[in-house]
Amino acid sequence: MRLKKFLVLLISVPLVFSVSNCALADKGSISPWPVSLSQSSQRAIIMHNLEEEVLILGTEIKADRDTYILEFIPFPSEPDVKLASGDPFKEIERLMVEEKGIELIDTDVFKGGTTKTVPIEIKLSEKIGLHDVTLIKINNISSFIDWVKDFFRKKNIDISNDLSNFYKIAEDYVNRGINYFVFDYVPVKTETRLIEPLIYKFKADKIYYPLKTSNIVGGEGIIDLIFILPGSFSEGDYFGLDRSRGIFFELSNSDRVYKDELEDIYQDVNGFFSKVDKLYIQMMRYRRSYDFQNDFFYDPHKLDPRPYIWDWEFIFGYGLRPAEDDYKRTLFYSAPYLTNFEYEVYTALFKSRELKDIVPRRINLVNITLKKQIDMSLSKRFGRAVIEDFNVKNEKEYRLEDFWKSKIVDRSSTDILSIILIDKSKVDSISDTVFYISRVGFNMNKTKALVYLERVLDEKDKDGYLVFLTRRNLQESWKVSRVFKEVQTTDK
Repeated sequence: MRLKKFLVLLISVPLVFSVSNCALADKGSISPWPVSLSQSSQRAIIMHNLEEEVLILGTEIKADRDTYILEFIPFPSEPDVKLASGDPFKEIERLMVEEKGIELIDTDVFKGGTTKTVPIEIKLSEKIGLHDVTLIKINNISSFIDWVKDFFRKKNIDISNDLSNFYKIAEDYVNRGINYFVFDYVPVKTETRLIEPLIYKFKADKIYYPLKTSNIVGGEGIIDLIFILPGSFSEGDYFGLDRSRGIFFELSNSDRVYKDELEDIYQDVNGFFSKVDKLYIQMMRYRRSYDFQNDFFYDPHKLDPRPYIWDWEFIFGYGLRPAEDDYKRTLFYSAPYLTNFEYEVYTALFKSRELKDIVPRRINLVNITLKKQIDMSLSKRFGRAVIEDFNVKNEKEYRLEDFWKSKIVDRSSTDILSIILIDKSKVDSISDTVFYISRVGFNMNKTKALVYLERVLDEKDKDGYLVFLTRRNLQESWKVSRVFKEVQTTDK
């Protein structure tokens, strides 16, 4: 069974991609007094350019009563911290589901000479949105607990819970040379909610994500990690962090992603990836107890600069295999005929009232599709996936069948709409207006469709219309969303 990562997952997806609601991001949570915390949904967007990492964290968290918590995140180097603009997780969920078709396979086994320094250096103390952020460098762990107690005291909060486990985890990070910590003091309500994301940028020669901090919270939960990287993790990288204890991550397929598609997720994406030519998007998910012995580290130079796609193997089921960047074109030409999905769009288009001033009651439609290409500059309007699919399908001409015409219902109760398929070789003998239509481009989850309609009165008098249709899911009917006249297109 395939899970679509969409939901969040994404978002948490429900970046479900079942996908429906999942989460991503790993922070440890300390409450100033004993409360029952539920950190069941973590989500993180991780970008790496071979020298630096950008980590965008979003966490759904709640308590059994209104309170405040102190979250802490360890870093291998001093991070720059700022508030994310917009909703990056909503945007990346949309990108994964609608544009890239990122999917998970649901499995039973989860794949998967020193100078004197002060003990605690405060590098940053600033209010960022709802977040009261303090960045520290721990030089002497023995002074750490006193610093935490003093932190709460200055906020007039009594500490009544045991922080010994928290101290042990912080000590473990410092002993491993990870001594930068962000303390994020945030309000928590009884209802589960997504805390607005923060963006951390820091130097890192390895892809990094802190997992051991979740041990403070304990219990079970979901961790969704969405990666934007110069390559893909291979199927062998199911990341058995501790195979003897059954700690595995599930791995999704991957796909090429472009910088302009990421601008609503991270505004400085062009500068961050200025030295990187190709980027790929991929996701990992962990679903079990928070009992980690290691953090996530991975050498980005080991990434494969190719997309990985799901491939059916008769004996072993679905598996990931590398593909070329143009694999979608190869897949299309393995079965290039028109599909019922396309005829459904044609039916909705000609039934639509939005085209009543363009399309007459009697339509002379050429029985060969129109060769057409749409400039990728329109991807901000329609999405890259729709245009890519449209352009591949319309590199050549294809014959239209006529079975779908009977499904077209008249726009009103008085007139009857009829479509007559005209052989292309006989177009010159037709005195009435003639229409040409392209094949239909879809996004990955078939909630967007794009088709080009051309109305020809004579050789010198023709109009072109780009018709954009949408629906919320596969169960709904298509509806014409916009009609664009004379959109800039080029013949192939």
